Amino acid sequence: MILLLAAPAGASMLPRDTVISSPGPGSARISASAAVSRYPIDATGRSVAIGVTAACRVSCAAADPARIAAFLGTLAHGPEVELLTVQLETPSQIGFDCGYGAQACYYGGENKIVLSGEDSPAADGASREFVLAHEYGHHVARHRRTPAPFPPAIDWGTARWASYENVCRRSRTGSLFPGTAGLRYFRDPGEAFAETFANLRFPDSGVPWRWPRALEPDAAALQAVREDTLEPWLGRRTFSLRGRLPGRRAGAAARRFSTPIDGRVSLRLRGRSRYGLSLINPAGRVLRSSRPASGSHRRLDFTVCGQSSLRLALRSARRRPAAFELQIQRP
Repeated sequence: MILLLAAPAGASMLPRDTVISSPGPGSARISASAAVSRYPIDATGRSVAIGVTAACRVSCAAADPARIAAFLGTLAHGPEVELLTVQLETPSQIGFDCGYGAQACYYGGENKIVLSGEDSPAADGASREFVLAHEYGHHVARHRRTPAPFPPAIDWGTARWASYENVCRRSRTGSLFPGTAGLRYFRDPGEAFAETFANLRFPDSGVPWRWPRALEPDAAALQAVREDTLEPWLGRRTFSLRGRLPGRRAGAAARRFSTPIDGRVSLRLRGRSRYGLSLINPAGRVLRSSRPASGSHRRLDFTVCGQSSLRLALRSARRRPAAFELQIQRP
């Protein structure tokens, strides 16, 4: 079932698209009527599969697969483009497959965009190419990783973009609702990411921004989307801090490290000496701490949520100064 909510006052009353995990039996029957072929997107040799349903082949005025493929080649993309299928349908088939009022949809489980074979604009003035760029944003997110413990990028947005837009903090405070499948479309960061992706291709489209004003893309947000598309975040990186701790009566050793991407940070003290560890935010508040304890491996985890850097305070339980080594994993 696809549930849709009204947009904010002054905007089009219905969401422009939907994200669906997989088609139902009726949609599968429509897809079965489509004639599918692969078309090159540019001179690199990459191609996409594009199908036109039987009804659309008869009645659609703009069901030109080569044109669709050429446009996709103008979008920022990685190897995920060759996994894509675009299915061109009649407006009535779009309504059945994607939901009432929708101009398109993305089937995440099938890597498929369902798009109109007509070239008419959406209710909010978005061109068919703009709508297609939005759907391709969902496809990019479908094939990008997010740092733990966050939801998949198709619901959350990609790693750098979501960090820049404070998706974690805004979700915690209840202003964003990731992965709500249309229930809160205009508060869904996955949809805001896809719309930002469309704005990357069409920065002067004039299409009204209908998500929270704080998420309206600026140059840094567009750059984050571009980097997440062309140079995806691949996982956490590990580095080490080494030094000497003063004796227990001499105070703590302090170190600072940057945290440009939100997600889980793990700290592990190496060695057999006894240490205490505190993790402190830029304002000086202690976020996590551990008491001095024996043992060769001790670990402290913390989810970065909007902090650009963190400070460490290490205290030794020994009387004399001692060397320390701290292993840090961060997004």
